[in-house]
Amino acid sequence: MTGEIGTPGLWIRISHRFGPRMMEWFYAGHMVLAGYVLLLPVATFNQPAFSAFRAVVPSEDMMGWFMLIIGFARLMGLIINGAKKEVTPQIRQFSAGIGCLIWSGISYGFASSDVVSLWLAIYPLFAVGELVNIHRAARDQGERLNGKAG
Repeated sequence: MTGEIGTPGLWIRISHRFGPRMMEWFYAGHMVLAGYVLLLPVATFNQPAFSAFRAVVPSEDMMGWFMLIIGFARLMGLIINGAKKEVTPQIRQFSAGIGCLIWSGISYGFASSDVVSLWLAIYPLFAVGELVNIHRAARDQGERLNGKAG
């Protein structure tokens, strides 16, 4: 009975796995919040730094919904992954890969605008951070399949 919902085993698994995956939670939360901001009635894409976004993305609302849905899906994947007795690192690898593509695309969009601002210190590092998350999830998968190396 130690693997059922509501048992101490579930809480121990989630809390044990949260620390090493904290950045994955952070990036998922950031994606949800970025999507929310894009859905606010203020026209974010009218700013000069977003000129490339206006040329590539069909609409600000579409990008907002996309980021909100992907962010929530990633949060759900992390919850499921943390609650399961056997980890499923493929969910984490896939979602970190999608995150890397999104943050890289956002970095490229800002870089294409020729406006240097704070984005330069944020989004490229998010993309690199997602590569680290992919590596960590792949290592977890290797340990799950092959055991931990001494």
